[in-house]
Amino acid sequence: MVFSKDIFPEGVEDLYCKEYEFKEKIVTVIKNIFKSFGYNQIVTPSFEYYDLYNGIDGVLPRENMLKLIDNSGRILVLRPDATIPVARMAATNYKNNKEMLKLSYVTNIFRANKSGTGDKREFIQGGIEYFGNNKPDCDAEIIAVGIKCLLECGFKDFHVDLGQVEFMKGLIDEANLNKFEKLKLHNLIENKNYGDLKEFLENTDITSSLKEKFYMIPKLYGKPKKVLDMARELVINEKMDKALNNLEDVYNILKDYDFDKYILFDLGFTKEQGYYTGIMLKGYVNNFGEVVLSGGRYDNLTKQFGANKPACGFGLNINKIIEVMEMYDMKRDVDCFTDYLVLYKENFRGKAIKLSQNLRDRGFVVETNPYENDIKFYIENSTFRNTKKIIEVEELLKVINIYKNDVKKYNENQFYKDLDYNEIIASIH
Repeated sequence: MVFSKDIFPEGVEDLYCKEYEFKEKIVTVIKNIFKSFGYNQIVTPSFEYYDLYNGIDGVLPRENMLKLIDNSGRILVLRPDATIPVARMAATNYKNNKEMLKLSYVTNIFRANKSGTGDKREFIQGGIEYFGNNKPDCDAEIIAVGIKCLLECGFKDFHVDLGQVEFMKGLIDEANLNKFEKLKLHNLIENKNYGDLKEFLENTDITSSLKEKFYMIPKLYGKPKKVLDMARELVINEKMDKALNNLEDVYNILKDYDFDKYILFDLGFTKEQGYYTGIMLKGYVNNFGEVVLSGGRYDNLTKQFGANKPACGFGLNINKIIEVMEMYDMKRDVDCFTDYLVLYKENFRGKAIKLSQNLRDRGFVVETNPYENDIKFYIENSTFRNTKKIIEVEELLKVINIYKNDVKKYNENQFYKDLDYNEIIASIH
């Protein structure tokens, strides 16, 4: 077979032992945090009908979805988003709208990103979704779990930006703009493009006093108290007032978690509102320019599937987390090793297999191999395999300690007695 660069798709990766084990270590940390807060792990299909995502505000653009055609001619998509299928699952399997569901997942997400961007076409996302609770305590718990994940991954210098979708919606309601104008306005504010924002507003029929308020929106970023004080000066209807009260309530609850020090407010969240209806959050690690944590409240999404469950959740990009850890030299190799390599000749095979089974039952990693007289090959290969000890099974057990570079011979009783003694010493230390 001829190998070329075209044999491996852009935006995906192979993971060998150490990289995979490190990723699994991070995943285990995150799963344990989810579980400790009462979130039950679920899984949804890797691909669903394209129709599931079609027509829902805020989903990934169609051109960024990886599509398939099934045997009947229907279009399928590889999972481009985790929240929508989880919402579909909650709505269709739990009909009682009063039920509170706390669900978690760690799953692969697929995106048809543009060539040459360096973005992954497949990445791992961990997240939680809390259905049936519309209280600020629910929002605060979601944010607290996200912060806990970042802390347990070893990060100290990070911040979570909080916004409130309804604040901006309340202001736009007063402007009488069409759909295209609203989208344009959202993008200009999100990008804090003051010059173009001013030019855009100058060419609309919006009143001068309202224009001044829109000019202020991109500046509503920073310490919570300062942003709240500035934002209250802009309030002109009940929707905006309620949005700020909700944001303040959530922040006060986060103080009880002692997580307020990680919070900044950003009331210019606009471009990616999509299906969000309240609190929005984005988490950043300092000096890493990309979002590693994002989510918010989406009270209307389950209505798409015949239910009415208010909900809030977040997704954590585990690939980005590992990338940041590499950037900060926080990534530590996880050893892939073999405790014992058991070698035998044919007449001692049964004895070797029983020995290996006993060692595995004790929790050791054990490999077995028949050999002739080529012990030197296995000793030389032990570095690559990270083998700690080699046992040659004959009438006696010849144990070669690769790390200590010594050799001992035992009968079976002596071997297990020595093993028991070492396990006791290890447990003491």
